[in-house]
Amino acid sequence: MKKSLLLLTPLMGLLLTNNALAFGGPFSSLEKAGDMMLVMTPAYALGLSVMANDYKGALQLGESVLAAQIASEGIKALEIERRPNKKDKKSFPSGHAVGAFSSAMYVHKRYGLRYAITPYVMSLFTGYTRGRAKAHYWHDVAAGAALSALVTWVLVDDYLPHGTTLSADSESVRVGFNTQF
Repeated sequence: MKKSLLLLTPLMGLLLTNNALAFGGPFSSLEKAGDMMLVMTPAYALGLSVMANDYKGALQLGESVLAAQIASEGIKALEIERRPNKKDKKSFPSGHAVGAFSSAMYVHKRYGLRYAITPYVMSLFTGYTRGRAKAHYWHDVAAGAALSALVTWVLVDDYLPHGTTLSADSESVRVGFNTQF
C-alpha cells in the first residue's frame, strides 16, 4: 500500500482540526475534533481497501461496522447506565468508540497491525474526547472497543491477495501462489 495514504489521512485530520480550532470553525472543541476522527477512521479503512482493490474487504468493513453499531444500539436500549453529564441513560457502551474502533480493528484484522496504528490512534482520540466531554465513562469506551473487536474478528476475513491460497490441516499449514502469464 502506498505510504502516502498512510500519512495523508491523519495529516489532513490534523490540518483540518488545527485550522478549525484556530479560526473557531465547526470543529472548535475537542469533542468535535473527536467526532471528526470518528468519520475519518472508516474513511481511512475504506481508502486502504480501495487502494488494494479489495472490494470484498470494503464490503466486510461495512458489514462489521453496521453489525457492531446495531449491537451497540441494542445494548443502549436497555438503558444500563446514565451518562456522566446526566443527559440520558444511554451511556453504555460508547457508540462513538464502537464506530471508530470497528474500522481500526478491521484494518488490523484484514491488513495487519502495521496499517492499523493510525486508525487505532484516531480511535483512541475519539474515545478520549467522549470521556473528556462527559458523554461517557471510560469503561463505556472500553466496552465499545471490546464489542467492536468481537464483531470485527468474527465477520472479517484475513486479506489474501488475488492468486494466494492458504490451507491447513492438523499437521501443517500451506501457502500457495498462482500466477498467469
